[in-house]
Amino acid sequence: MTDTILHELCKGFGALLTRAKSSNFPAEASRSNERGNLPLHAAASFQAPVEAIDALIKANPNAPATANGIGNLPVHHACMWQAPVETVELLLARNPNGATVRNQYGSLPLHMAASNQASPEVIRLLIESYPDALHLQNDDGMTPLDLALADGSASEAVVALLQGRPPPTAPSKRQQAEILMTRAEQMESKLSSMRGGQGRQKGDLKIVLDAVRKIADRFPHALYAAGVDPDDIELALQESGNNPTGIILDQVKKRVVSKVPKKGSVSSSDRIECVLKMIVGLHHIKSQIRGLRRTMEINDIRASILGVDFRLKMPHMVFVGNPGSGKTYVGRFLAKMLHELGIIRKAKFVEVERMDLVARDQSKTRSKTREVLDDAKGGILFVDEAYTLGMHSRRHNADLGNYAVQELIDSMDSGGDPLIIVSGFPTEMQGFLSSQMELKRRCPLMFEFPDYDCLSLAQIFVDLCITKGFELGEGLTTEFVGDLLEEETTKEWRSERNGRLCEQLLASVRTEVRRRIRRADIPEDVDPHLVLKEDVENVITTDFK
Repeated sequence: MTDTILHELCKGFGALLTRAKSSNFPAEASRSNERGNLPLHAAASFQAPVEAIDALIKANPNAPATANGIGNLPVHHACMWQAPVETVELLLARNPNGATVRNQYGSLPLHMAASNQASPEVIRLLIESYPDALHLQNDDGMTPLDLALADGSASEAVVALLQGRPPPTAPSKRQQAEILMTRAEQMESKLSSMRGGQGRQKGDLKIVLDAVRKIADRFPHALYAAGVDPDDIELALQESGNNPTGIILDQVKKRVVSKVPKKGSVSSSDRIECVLKMIVGLHHIKSQIRGLRRTMEINDIRASILGVDFRLKMPHMVFVGNPGSGKTYVGRFLAKMLHELGIIRKAKFVEVERMDLVARDQSKTRSKTREVLDDAKGGILFVDEAYTLGMHSRRHNADLGNYAVQELIDSMDSGGDPLIIVSGFPTEMQGFLSSQMELKRRCPLMFEFPDYDCLSLAQIFVDLCITKGFELGEGLTTEFVGDLLEEETTKEWRSERNGRLCEQLLASVRTEVRRRIRRADIPEDVDPHLVLKEDVENVITTDFK
């Protein structure tokens, strides 16, 4: 079921309150759309006044405790879309356990509020409702404080509350005036520079439009990546070719305007792109994911315009890379992304290996594999070290893994649900797929994960330290750690570990900090949360060989 009339009215409120007087209102307030959202979810998402929220709850008292398709309660939506504190307070009053409920991604309402610029009042209310939420991590290993800091736009008051400190005092009127004056001066300076650069900008504009026309002539498909339909440009040029530069500019402007949200609408942040930017390195992999996403979105647009379903069936995939290169992490991210795009029904990620698929004989192996496939329905089945399915067991001459592979192939041929990713090390996977041509033919999309360079490994280590609550001492920079890894370790040694090396380094550094505390004359004077250059240097030069 798509959005009902009441779902739409919940985005306006005035008409909703009028409709609340009708006899059918309780029945309408209990209907879910195709995403499992009740009208109360919609009202909470569109910052409805507390009167509208109250009317919907009275019509459907169970609504505050009803989760949608991905486990979000209405209070999750309220926290995600900066609803007024009165709305959050009312939702928690009607469902006191709401602050303790996690969605499918392991996020509590406090996680949603911290990562979406909620007000300090909402943050304070959620903490008072469930104090333990301050220290709990979501499925990505992020606490509410981690999310607020990653967002970069959280206020000092919000950060202080999430750190368990009292919020700073509000600035005086004089201080507020000084802040506003500084912003005004910055804007005047920017406007001044823009006026002085108009001549150069016109020249730049002509160069860009000429480039767009050449692309439209030679590589029209490439324009889709910029959200421009080359067919529109071609038709416009055929109808009126007197001013080709102006025509192309008009088409580009149409594309830009379509991206600007209408006044009064709520613009959602691009969560997929935000997560991609947080992934260290793997630039080629991220480009593949962006291309995959773009293809799906363009096909959806064409389908909506032409009324023909252009959506491609999601291909099964092969992930190859050395240990710790990010294969499983990217697989989990793909499950969430494809679910958000509507490609798969669930954000479910089931990770298995040979022992989860192979049993003592042929019949039990097939049955065991089918059970795993059924469990992963609607999501992604990730077969780690898939090449082990081609290895002979000690008890049987015939490899029972082949029967598991055949069940995977049968699943791919009979609807392709779940989406299957086979993963493993490069050399072993190459040999395995060479002997399993039917499986290889059904997995046309391959992601090759490169080894991390030293600077990327250093960045992952620094991010881990910050996430775990450590502070970095003077001189302990990403560049310092990267140079140290380059000097003290070999490329072969690093390729056997990759990202796991960073976890090993952090664990050893923690031990080094504890040793430093024990050696100190006054242990209380040593900060247990401060990591020094010497700590990292001692570990890498001593243990990383």
